[in-house]
Amino acid sequence: MENNTNAKVVYDFQSYHTPVTRAIFVGVFIGFVTALVTIAYWAAYVNITGLGRSAYVVNIQTLCFGSIIPLVVCGALHAVFTYYLKKAGTLLNSAIFILAGLWLIIVASKGDYGDTAQHIRQFKELVIPIIAIIGISAAFVFPICFKSKKVENMML
Repeated sequence: MENNTNAKVVYDFQSYHTPVTRAIFVGVFIGFVTALVTIAYWAAYVNITGLGRSAYVVNIQTLCFGSIIPLVVCGALHAVFTYYLKKAGTLLNSAIFILAGLWLIIVASKGDYGDTAQHIRQFKELVIPIIAIIGISAAFVFPICFKSKKVENMML
């Protein structure tokens, strides 16, 4: 009987992932990175402007859920669209998130969220760039990272 101490067990977790699970995992990963970027912007904005507590409509919890959930949805839609439409699915997914981002920016810019003119201006200065960051992540960063083998190997 031969004792083979050099034998290794190799786990191939990547072979278990379908395009749907890969897209959702990439969405979670990009959502987490986007949440960190939006939190950094929020912290810088709050520190620079000295935003008061009463104007904290946009807080850390809102940024985390507001960044991760749309990008998970982006991943799920990307998987569905690319399954049925192949390469056009990626373009359709990006177009949907570009249009959604632009629509949300228009809605936020037209609204009066706050009780004073300063709060309304600060809210818009805080929210509009955050919506833009999330939209850019969904429309441009997600497709690039989904195609990248480096990102896939790092995540999975």
